[in-house]
Amino acid sequence: HRTQRGAVVAVAGPKSFGLVSSMMAVLLSGGVLLAVDRYLPADRQRLMLREAGAKRLLYIGPWRKQDEWMQELSELTILKVGQNEAGGSDTEGLSNLGAKELPELSPDDAAYIFFTSGTTGVPKGVMGCHKGLSHFLTWQRETFSVGPEDRCAQLTGLSFDVVLRDIFLPPISGSTLSIPEETDELVSEHVLPWLEREGITLLHTVPSLAQSWMVSSPPTVTLSSLRWVFFAGEPLTGSLVRRWRESFPDSGQVVNLYGPTETTLAKCFYTVPTQIASGVQPVGRPLPQTQALVLTENGQVCGIGEPGEIVLRTPFRSLGYINAPEEQRKRFVANPFRDNPADLIYFSGDRGRYRPDGLLEILGRLDNQIKIRGVRVEPDEVTAILSQHPDVSSCVVVGRTNAQDENILVGYVVASARNQVKVPEIRSYLNKALPSAMVPSVFVFLDALPLTPNGKVDHRALPVPDTARPDLEKAFVAARTPVEKVLAKIWREVLGLKQVGVYDNFFELGGHSLLATQVMSRVCKAFQTEVPLRTLFEKPTIEELAEVIEKTLLEEIEKLTEDEAQQLLKRGT
Repeated sequence: HRTQRGAVVAVAGPKSFGLVSSMMAVLLSGGVLLAVDRYLPADRQRLMLREAGAKRLLYIGPWRKQDEWMQELSELTILKVGQNEAGGSDTEGLSNLGAKELPELSPDDAAYIFFTSGTTGVPKGVMGCHKGLSHFLTWQRETFSVGPEDRCAQLTGLSFDVVLRDIFLPPISGSTLSIPEETDELVSEHVLPWLEREGITLLHTVPSLAQSWMVSSPPTVTLSSLRWVFFAGEPLTGSLVRRWRESFPDSGQVVNLYGPTETTLAKCFYTVPTQIASGVQPVGRPLPQTQALVLTENGQVCGIGEPGEIVLRTPFRSLGYINAPEEQRKRFVANPFRDNPADLIYFSGDRGRYRPDGLLEILGRLDNQIKIRGVRVEPDEVTAILSQHPDVSSCVVVGRTNAQDENILVGYVVASARNQVKVPEIRSYLNKALPSAMVPSVFVFLDALPLTPNGKVDHRALPVPDTARPDLEKAFVAARTPVEKVLAKIWREVLGLKQVGVYDNFFELGGHSLLATQVMSRVCKAFQTEVPLRTLFEKPTIEELAEVIEKTLLEEIEKLTEDEAQQLLKRGT
């Protein structure tokens, strides 16, 4: 199928050969790639397709009933790309296939669009170009000697631009791209043995995900084949690196990457030395042909140790926003130190400083934006969506840290006079419009929002959420059976709550995918049995999960010989 040069082509489907080949085809044909994660809410996918102006969609794998809404989009032509038994692609309705002449691409041609959180209720689309992607991939291949002997893991979801380095670094390096099964790849009991079996030598991940793996790391996993692990997306702490090395002493080196989507994948890097400094690790030094400046509010270069805003300068940045002109003018600014309007610098909004040793370190944000499980979140976007709920009179969403020192969102809500709105209703409303990382973990109901003298919300006066069980539709019922009591204890510890009931929904209590992996790791360890992660998503209450575990245990007991049963009884199991 001929793709008009510069036309936006969406790609959706499971991690597979078909997905990789489709993404490659879009780039080679001169199209602009829009990767659509099918696990995002349908409303979010629809919004992305609309904002990007996508005219075609390559749909990989068997058609799913939950995707039928795509066929209602009259402006979208859907091409179904199946998966044959050999792992190749079968494309419906194509005949007389032959060699096609590929267009000559310019380095500045648009290559892809990825969306980041906005402040208006609409995510910002960032358009990347071919030379930006090529610059990073070439640098990574050459700097870390990636070659045919390497095996690279593809774990990143389709909604993040870093999936590009997962997928395209192996082909340009002659190395092997290893793709896990769709199910359970995030759980330590699955992903770590998979990394071991596959002999993965190069891995990209975010610190919070690695942290969840190490909660219950299988003792047989050494990751001795791993040469490089690249962390990005969140601050990398010395304690996490130390724990990683203690868990996998035979694995290779750790690299900290830094760079917003707007400047293409990463623009600074730091190889963590043997002697690890405490606290957040620096982001190091810029890539070649890149400057990382630290500027004062007046646009002057900060001195060594002086905090300021991190500003990135490189010809390999993205082409900017497709749907946020005000942000474009604010963030992409002509370099004040050069008389060249084409020489743009990007104001990141990150606060940082240079150390005396020449390394750049991050000190936080200058605005309200936070990172949640590696996802950039503008609380104002969540506030804008929440305020549209018919039973919400006023609201504000802010970022906080919980008892586990994780970033979370807290929603403060004033209900309308005519109706009292409940947490499950609000959560369900937001889940239809936003990715899971952007749905607040905690909601606090107020009679009125505290205001400053000039009428703005006084963030400092917002109450700190307590650890009590949230206001749910179902009444509290304490755990009754031994299995329920063990599960309740695990949930309380992982969620940081004083009380959970057997009818409470894990996700309505503030649980999310990474906490789910911690829960199921502890469950498997506590009951010495294998329970898939997806079980918690299908059976999200303690009562339902306990029934599954009890049934599994009974089935295992029935398989025991009399001698095995006696041995277990003697050990008190």
